Amino acid sequence: MNSQQVTAIALRLISIWLLIQLVLNLPSLVLVFSSIEQYQQQEIPQGAYVGIIAAFLLIGFVAVFLINKAATSVLARAKTDSEKSLSKDSQKVLFQLAGLYFVVDAIVYLPRSLGFIPNATEISVSNVLWPVGLVFQLTIGLWLVSNSSFWLNLFQKLRGRA
Repeated sequence: MNSQQVTAIALRLISIWLLIQLVLNLPSLVLVFSSIEQYQQQEIPQGAYVGIIAAFLLIGFVAVFLINKAATSVLARAKTDSEKSLSKDSQKVLFQLAGLYFVVDAIVYLPRSLGFIPNATEISVSNVLWPVGLVFQLTIGLWLVSNSSFWLNLFQKLRGRA
């Protein structure tokens, strides 16, 4: 795997991350509108809601599309030099190291994220989502450590090599 292929993988991962963030931040955009309405004590027209949300989604989707096109372009121009590429074993070790990072990071924050349980009379969704995300991160980290060959094949497909 040479630097151009690593760049292409990074660009594709960034575009996936951006798409996820786009979907996750959409509810907070609506909450900002409602707090602006409360602050101004005026109702925002429905057309403004729809227009701003549509613009938010359009800009996000265009950015994801352009980042994916850039990754495809980098892959098309990438030259494969077998002497400069990493061996499969080295790539598996890198996936296992990334998995160890995810596992340790999740284990560190998981007890803190469950601190709301003794004090809460009712459990809200926002209190539950943080530990659920950390359990998901822990699962992915353990999967990276235990089954790195799956991830190696997945990333080879992302590079266009499979």
